[in-house]
Amino acid sequence: MSGGAHALPESVPGPLRAADRGLRLIAGTLAALGALGIVALMGITLVAVIWRYWFRDPISGTGDMSQMTLIIVAGAAVAYGARHGAHVSVDLIAPLGRRVTRVTDLVMRALTLFIIGLSVYALLDKACGMERACITSTLSIEHRPFYWYLAAAMTVFAAQMAVHLAIGLATFTSDDPTETGS
Repeated sequence: MSGGAHALPESVPGPLRAADRGLRLIAGTLAALGALGIVALMGITLVAVIWRYWFRDPISGTGDMSQMTLIIVAGAAVAYGARHGAHVSVDLIAPLGRRVTRVTDLVMRALTLFIIGLSVYALLDKACGMERACITSTLSIEHRPFYWYLAAAMTVFAAQMAVHLAIGLATFTSDDPTETGS
């Protein structure tokens, strides 16, 4: 898939190529943050196991720290996956021809943008209501900043999808470099 790790061809308008480069940088930064999260998660797990089995004294709160660290990893994975097309797909429409798939790809990208928009709204506005405590059970780590982080990662996903939608429209009569198999 072009638009992932590779530069877009000259047939794509300059502003869309610039937006794609910017998203590559943001997704790469989030991927690095996710990698650090995995290293931190391994460290938390190692310390928890050593304390529990060698010192017979489990550390309280390692579950909370692991849970919040996994949120960082998940957000990074969403942004990275959107950037590199790492989603699971089954192409049942391809036998209908290129004209049909060009239209269905644009429709699916628009629907994806709508669904991601709802997700971001829910994460920012509805995820932590008054009726629920928004803290972890042991260490009382507040959830709200982690929801904001996930909303930011989903916004990167939405921006990537919007750029792919715009590129699909700009290259509608030719090959779309953001589509798999183009």
